[in-house]
Amino acid sequence: MRLNIQPFIFNWNRQFAKSCAIEDSLLKVFDKVTVINSDDHHTRTGWINLGDSAYFSDQFKQALALFDGDVLMHVQGDVSHDRWEQLVEDARFYMQHYNAGIYAPHIDFTWYTPDKTDIHSFRSDHENIKMVACPDETVWFIHKDIIQEMMNRKVDFSNNVLGWGWDLVLCGVSFLMQRPVIRDYAHTILHPQGTNYNKRQAELEWRAIQKSLGKDLKKTIDYIRGNREKLADYFVKTK
Repeated sequence: MRLNIQPFIFNWNRQFAKSCAIEDSLLKVFDKVTVINSDDHHTRTGWINLGDSAYFSDQFKQALALFDGDVLMHVQGDVSHDRWEQLVEDARFYMQHYNAGIYAPHIDFTWYTPDKTDIHSFRSDHENIKMVACPDETVWFIHKDIIQEMMNRKVDFSNNVLGWGWDLVLCGVSFLMQRPVIRDYAHTILHPQGTNYNKRQAELEWRAIQKSLGKDLKKTIDYIRGNREKLADYFVKTK
């Protein structure tokens, strides 16, 4: 079965040109690309305009509301890549080969560097593929099963603005469902350094979300953040 991948791009202030370039590239791959826009001063025909006051969580919630495919592809508007078509095809292949819940390319600037995320006790069939604790939420592909299970668990993102926690929760759910989270080192996304949001606020918002997590998901997220090799235990076959 060929996975139906549905692409979403998030645009915000000072990223219009890059978001347009990504959209143009993805329109060579997909019949439809949805751009969720948080820039009051720039837009394109067909973009969904949320306004300057909307940050990552509002954009992501909008994407989830519109998503009706097999896999949600999310791209932040400040990135660059020259092999989008190949990335999409590789996502289809590797997600099916590994029954992965989440697939992502490598990001050249991210907190989630290989030394903090690769799970070495997991052996893949391809040198470029590694199971990781969390791949970043800059460019990633999320299977509908993982999204539905997160919804079923009623994780409370209602007061989350800046977006910390979506990646941890979705990765945690994927591991609980015994669906690997994989990173493809054959692709490297160019991502500028620096952030323009309040990290203290983001951390407080994430702490509030944790109150709505079940014990099993909290435990899995603890492994993601501090003892990632334990995540391989979810895939140990028992007699």
